Amino acid sequence: MARPIQLTTVLLISACVAACALFDSGMPWRSGPYALMWIDLPDEVLLGYDEGAGSWTSLVEPRVFAVGADDRYVVVQQHPNGDGAVTSFFIVDRRANVPKRPKAAVTGPLTEREFRDKAASLRLPAFTKVLESLK
Repeated sequence: MARPIQLTTVLLISACVAACALFDSGMPWRSGPYALMWIDLPDEVLLGYDEGAGSWTSLVEPRVFAVGADDRYVVVQQHPNGDGAVTSFFIVDRRANVPKRPKAAVTGPLTEREFRDKAASLRLPAFTKVLESLK
């Protein structure tokens, strides 16, 4: 009887490892604890914050299609409806990040005009990663 239980355990562990590999493969961009990621659907890209120990918080919901970062800010463009008709902008202030409350550091959604105004005054970074298939 012990042999089937061991085989079942090995199969379960293998399935978990495979699932983790699929999850990690959805990260086309990363800057420190911030990463673009998707779970299940590669078109549903979001900006996540790595809280450690395998725990992530979603900061900007899908469909993120462009991101950039410097030492102070992470900037994000998103099509909230997924159809490209509306574009929202977000600013994440790395210095304002409160442990266990990373969403407190997020400003947005902003319109393009609001974002441009803030970009000029805050010296925001450029968008360096663009997911053309989602743009």
